[in-house]
Amino acid sequence: MKILPSSLRDKKRYLVFEVACESEQIDRKALLDEIFFATQMLMGDSGSSYIGYRLIDFNGATGIVRVNLNAVEDARAAMSTVCSIKGSRAAIRVLGISGTIRGAIEKYMPLKNISSTNILSKPISRENMSGTVVRERGEEFEMVPDDKEVLKRANVHYVGLTSFDLRSLKE
Repeated sequence: MKILPSSLRDKKRYLVFEVACESEQIDRKALLDEIFFATQMLMGDSGSSYIGYRLIDFNGATGIVRVNLNAVEDARAAMSTVCSIKGSRAAIRVLGISGTIRGAIEKYMPLKNISSTNILSKPISRENMSGTVVRERGEEFEMVPDDKEVLKRANVHYVGLTSFDLRSLKE
């Protein structure tokens, strides 16, 4: 079976959301069950399947979900109707929409919520510096340092490094 060319595939969008819940920990399965149930109640079977939810990343408080391009507003409406997760009162707030996962992370996920389990993150630890690489462009890296004071002093979201900088730290 052949794979469809990109021009024939459905276009996707990525919704970054945060969950406010009374309970301490929310697991992925419980969150997805509630989102699917809310969508089912609001739009029925055909509307639910058309949205095509796919949970990309979730760290217990914020996450990224992939939906169909033409169903973004329906997905936002359905996610906003979630009022409880595992019996605890909860609310889901969509922080933003992006065309790529990387853009969603950079624009809408606060630095404190970038988890070490994020699919794009790579931890680095050296003598002089430690942090998480969140973006790579050839020889250049963007890193969120563990010491958040560096970001406050520089008034930036990321610290830019090159592979040469990383090699020189190693020596």
